[in-house]
Amino acid sequence: MRRFIDVLKLIRAANGLVASLAVAVGAHLTPNESAAYFGPLVAAIAAFLICAAGNVVNDLFDIETDRINHPNRVLVRGGLSARFAVRMAVGLNAIALVMALAISWLLAVVAAATIGLLYTYSWRLKRILLVGNLTLAVLAGMTFLAGGLAVAPEAALSLPGPLIPAVFAFLLHLVREILKDVQDMEGDRRPGIDSLPLAIGTSKALLAALILFFALVLASFVPVWAGWFGRTYHILTVYVLDLPLLALLIICWGFPTPRVLAITAMALKVGMAVGLIAFMDW
Repeated sequence: MRRFIDVLKLIRAANGLVASLAVAVGAHLTPNESAAYFGPLVAAIAAFLICAAGNVVNDLFDIETDRINHPNRVLVRGGLSARFAVRMAVGLNAIALVMALAISWLLAVVAAATIGLLYTYSWRLKRILLVGNLTLAVLAGMTFLAGGLAVAPEAALSLPGPLIPAVFAFLLHLVREILKDVQDMEGDRRPGIDSLPLAIGTSKALLAALILFFALVLASFVPVWAGWFGRTYHILTVYVLDLPLLALLIICWGFPTPRVLAITAMALKVGMAVGLIAFMDW
């Protein structure tokens, strides 16, 4: 039982579940004349597997920095071996590729590109100023578009559609990545990771995150003004997400204590899940 729990922690099952739901939301938002179930379901499972494998690969590359930043991670404390983790990552990615290919060649290419980017991120991109943050933010947005591609590729970029939550996910993940970099500054210093807070300082990095989130707040009103979504979307985005998270980020900028940073980062993560519910009001 302990080994199974360690596997769930290693793959960060909750993150994979959010990725799967994002695919489902993207499929739900894609205009299509007939009901489509097989493609979105298979794509959602594949997204979970790719996300899981990406987390495993990331932890394999981060064993040394995690000894400082996250000493309770599974690989750091020896709950699972690195050899087992490598085999699991390869197996999960292989299954995901086969599943994507079962839907279409286009989704198989997208899946392969995502796997490649996640590996390159862990190996190199995360050490380059902002490049790693932008990579993860783009991939977060791509999960919604993958849902659209699984239903009707020709309609995946139409408005309204999965492109809207893809843009929102990009901005929200970018904000959270900056906060996580602030939290991980001590561990990132030693291996020479060139993160934004190390380059410009904590205060300026948090100000950048705050400005990005304010841009997200403004963008969240566009679907309301355009009449694309209903009242549930309006209530959840403005009163449950925008205002509380904006207030938290302002507090975080003024008082960047470890506790405040942790609370804000967790609130942003919860906000991603709430956002998925908001976009179901179609």
